[in-house]
Amino acid sequence: MKALVLGAGGFIGLNLVDALLAAGHTPRCGRRARSNVLPLRSRKVPLVPADLEDPEGLQAAMRDVDVVFHAAGHYPRFAHRPEEALQAGLRQTRNVLDAAAAAGVRRLVYASTTATVARGQAGPSNEGHVFASAPEHGTYHRLKWHMEAQALAEDRLEVRVACPAGCIGPWDLRVGTSALLVGTARGLDPPHPDGVVNLVDARDVAQGMLQLAALEESPRRVILSGSTHRLQDLLQLLARRYHVAPPSPPLTTAEAVALADAEERRAAEGGPRASLSREIVDLILYGVPLDAGLSERALGLRYRSLEDTLDAFDAWARRMRLIPEPSPQEELPA
Repeated sequence: MKALVLGAGGFIGLNLVDALLAAGHTPRCGRRARSNVLPLRSRKVPLVPADLEDPEGLQAAMRDVDVVFHAAGHYPRFAHRPEEALQAGLRQTRNVLDAAAAAGVRRLVYASTTATVARGQAGPSNEGHVFASAPEHGTYHRLKWHMEAQALAEDRLEVRVACPAGCIGPWDLRVGTSALLVGTARGLDPPHPDGVVNLVDARDVAQGMLQLAALEESPRRVILSGSTHRLQDLLQLLARRYHVAPPSPPLTTAEAVALADAEERRAAEGGPRASLSREIVDLILYGVPLDAGLSERALGLRYRSLEDTLDAFDAWARRMRLIPEPSPQEELPA
């Protein structure tokens, strides 16, 4: 497989590069001018310029490539600029699709999100539960729905879509979904609403995307999710794991939205990173239980347990000094 990974230096991207290398493929890895390439250099993979705002550069990066893995979809930093986010996301997705078609790419595997999965009438939602139009759940949901729809409408090459749940595991260098793990392990008691959250090991996402690229016959759109939780229950589990105080009671919907909006305004004015983002609030409040059985049947995926994922995350995060080492008492057998 001659592959290009867009977003190779990101959370999903690094795990995807590792999966490709383990399968005997050396992927070409796209990089932006100011991106951190040290993790990629340590993997000894070829790097090529690939900016989603540079159509000609994208086409050059895709030359002689069979498969493009697109794990670099636009990620809105702030929810209060919805039209700006939508325009950027659709423009960049169009640039990738146009470049892939012009370069003769055979297949593109696009990393979307489970935010594009609608609530079912009864029981967990699956790939058949779709929004008839863009959901009114906030900037993130609306943007990701439009970008996924744009990718699925492409007819010049084959597009397959992976819809991963909230990713956790090693190599979350920007501390995205892992912020809840890091904050809890540090005893910070991060502010939060309650709701349904679906989690998946980023290594399993990488394996799912690799299978979507490799199989001649596969579904066009697949949910990748390993477990479903109420957030408050999950935070209580994490508090016990990291030997910290139990989480505070969850915020009400109104409190969570107000706090996230205030935090994002402060961050937009040059303040520190928001302690709670509107994207995270919306994902929690509108989360639905998921059925990922199709990925197991069609792709042969076997999801890691939450405990295995947390063990791998802890080992990596401690090497990166993101979370403290356990005390000697914590290391004693129960």
